[in-house]
Amino acid sequence: MTYEEFCAGISEYAALWNKGLKKQANKALAEFAEGFRKNVPQDEADKILYRFCREFYDEDKLSELKEHGCSRLPYSLMGLVWEYLKRECQAEKMPQLRWAYQFGGRYFNPFDPTLEQDPYDILKHAYEHPDCDEKTVRLYFENQINDLDFGAHHFPEGCCIAREAYEEDVKTAEKILAEHDLPREFAEELEYYKTLYQVYFEWLDGGKNGDFDEIIKAAGISFSAPSAFYYMN
Repeated sequence: MTYEEFCAGISEYAALWNKGLKKQANKALAEFAEGFRKNVPQDEADKILYRFCREFYDEDKLSELKEHGCSRLPYSLMGLVWEYLKRECQAEKMPQLRWAYQFGGRYFNPFDPTLEQDPYDILKHAYEHPDCDEKTVRLYFENQINDLDFGAHHFPEGCCIAREAYEEDVKTAEKILAEHDLPREFAEELEYYKTLYQVYFEWLDGGKNGDFDEIIKAAGISFSAPSAFYYMN
């Protein structure tokens, strides 16, 4: 099978889906995926799926597939990609390690649970790989920032991550910045969260004395706390 033939099979699915024939589309794709497994030799299949992942994850092609199913891929196609990435990760290949993380994200583990492989560990491993690329570096850094953003979501009512997790995120982000030449805005974003958390922890440790919003302003940053609603029986 050529890559063009593989894409033609996916296009048939997309054409049916776009007509509103979702059941027929999913059936056609399931049959196509099963035929691919049975009839395409693994070496040939791996080359096809490598190119597909490269175009989907790195070149932002095939965007019409991104809203069609779990993990941004239609279910039957997701199965093919998962099987391929699982093999490639076991062989310690890049950028397949990063793709495996992008496949499911931080909170969805597409791997067999018996592998005991956390998605975040896959990304960390990709970062530490000798063939780590810029996309992996940026994705790993963004994960630290996303953690910090999530933790601060309910300031000053509370912090959604432990102080130790905050410290670990900052340590990892600073390590990434020290090891790679990233744009200045990356460091600026980290400094913003460091200041925000330092204000929060000092305010918390001081018994919550003072107006949190005013203290934030005095620190030279802006932060809008979400509204809190309380319900009483």
